[in-house]
Amino acid sequence: MRPVVFDGQFGWFHPANGPHGVVLCSPFGYDALCTYRGLRRLAERLAERGMPVLRFDYPGTGDSAGDPSEPGRWRAWIDSIKEAVAWLRESTGVARVSLCGLRLGGTLAALAAQELGDVNGLVLLAPVLSGKNYQRELRAHYRQWLSIPASMDCVHEPDTDAFVEAYGFRLYQDTLESLRAVDLRRDARQPATRILVLDSLDAGRVDALVAHYREQGLDVERQPFDEYGKFMLESLDSELPRAAFASIENWLAERGDAAASAPVGGDAQHAAVHCATHATDHLAGHPVAPNVVETPVWLDGGRLFGIYCAPAARCEAHASATAPAALLLNTGAVSRIGNARLGVRFARRLAQQGISSLRVDLRGLGDSLPSVDGLNLDALYAPEGVDDAACAARWLNAQGHRGAVVLGICAGAYIGLHAAAREPAVTGAVLINLQKFSWRNLCDEQGKPKVAPATFGSTRSYLRSMYQPRKWLRVLKGQSGGWPVARELAARFMARIGATLADRLERVSGIELGAREAHRLIAAVDAKGAETRLVYGVLDEGVEELECHFGAHGARLRRFQHVRAAFCERTDHAILSSSAQENVMSYFENFYRDTFSGIARTDTEPAHDARPTRSRWRRSRAAQWLVKRARAVRLFGEAS
Repeated sequence: MRPVVFDGQFGWFHPANGPHGVVLCSPFGYDALCTYRGLRRLAERLAERGMPVLRFDYPGTGDSAGDPSEPGRWRAWIDSIKEAVAWLRESTGVARVSLCGLRLGGTLAALAAQELGDVNGLVLLAPVLSGKNYQRELRAHYRQWLSIPASMDCVHEPDTDAFVEAYGFRLYQDTLESLRAVDLRRDARQPATRILVLDSLDAGRVDALVAHYREQGLDVERQPFDEYGKFMLESLDSELPRAAFASIENWLAERGDAAASAPVGGDAQHAAVHCATHATDHLAGHPVAPNVVETPVWLDGGRLFGIYCAPAARCEAHASATAPAALLLNTGAVSRIGNARLGVRFARRLAQQGISSLRVDLRGLGDSLPSVDGLNLDALYAPEGVDDAACAARWLNAQGHRGAVVLGICAGAYIGLHAAAREPAVTGAVLINLQKFSWRNLCDEQGKPKVAPATFGSTRSYLRSMYQPRKWLRVLKGQSGGWPVARELAARFMARIGATLADRLERVSGIELGAREAHRLIAAVDAKGAETRLVYGVLDEGVEELECHFGAHGARLRRFQHVRAAFCERTDHAILSSSAQENVMSYFENFYRDTFSGIARTDTEPAHDARPTRSRWRRSRAAQWLVKRARAVRLFGEAS
């Protein structure tokens, strides 16, 4: 496969020699993150069957140019599908093109196909049949997210007509008005001569749609999509819908015009590497925003994929050319795009301030190799991921940057911390909601955890809930187990006391008691001189791990010169809320400028005055001292 750009849209072309091409139309927002790996695998399987495939990001989504808040998005999304069809036809000379769309992508595909009028086949995977229902669905998803522990302490978005948000992705008023008017049965009357519908969500509406198409003399086939629920899980847990994909492959190839014409030797993975290593020979940087240029790049011999984002005038600006670049790592199993598109938006925001960046997919994630059917926690925390992050940092060094400043969230924070401990090219790191300092393989041969995942939130979240009468009412009614929670809190308290005593004994006698891997890791980072900040939401479960090893508020980190802990209110675990996103971006920007003073500062960006910051730190430490003496449960400011 190789990256392509057409009319501002970023996409991937999977080459094959057959006369029948396919354009994949992705779903919107969080659905796209969940199914990114699956749709890549579908594209690869179709290419192996002899069908050239193009998958791409709509304007203002993924790696494409633009922002979803811009007006005219709905029209632009439909037009982008038509442009994708034109690109595929012109680039390959295919005689026929089919569209395959999932969820909102299916709706857009049907509308675009009707306007094109010459689409051979249309595959609708659980399409959105009613725009009004879809908006209600997104609002319900947002309310559901607010109910889970990971969203604690986030700022609730207002229920407004200006936008609808779900898992950090927004549809704005202009798009909502267009979407509310959509009824697939009414608006896409004759989208293609052949139609395949796979849906198990809304049987009545789908039956009506299929009957409507058949009344028009179209060749329509209806199949179940029983694997939908497991496919639409978050990216780490999403399972390939093998039966559905097999149905799609067979249906598209059933006329025999897509002969099996995979590259000689049949090794699709080898063919992907071959295409990758030659991709950047003919795809140069392209503008994506004012004064921002992005270039798709392959690292480590075409095994790792990333997008290098830089100011348009980088080559002329000596400060930007010699400054450290930001290295944005995957959050969990999410592709380089990031939750709520944070990776893309932040990279472009940094570039407009004169700071270059590389958002990279570690092995097995996004569009890097190997292409895998599934992932587990052990894969996310594997040492090979640290190797990949180190490789990306060295690549930035080779481009003339003075090393890399890593930004990692959750599993990405773990990878970034270990890379900071050993890779000279990593000069700094901002690590958000780190959950573990060390990792032991937890999964069996089937990739399932051998131990039950933690069912308790952070201690502070439980202590905070003690002030809520409704929580006690649930305990009294037997609806919530108070005794198991009390036992867990007691065990945590004893573990913390044990860790504190062991630390003090080691400082006095030099005798090391128990596992001290976290201390050795932080010591390695400190000795290397990589300025590192461990940043936590005040109620994040990672605070428990930090305080177990380094005391309340990470106070024992004070003995290190280059490593500090910081705490941010209104910051959810996966950085999905708009307040959390702004917190993370602002913290990184301030850290970058304070640490690398005078570097990459633009005329339009005011210099950061360190004196107010130091004053805030002093007030913050005083507040922490008072709060500790008052036995409060909230954290304030930064432990330094």
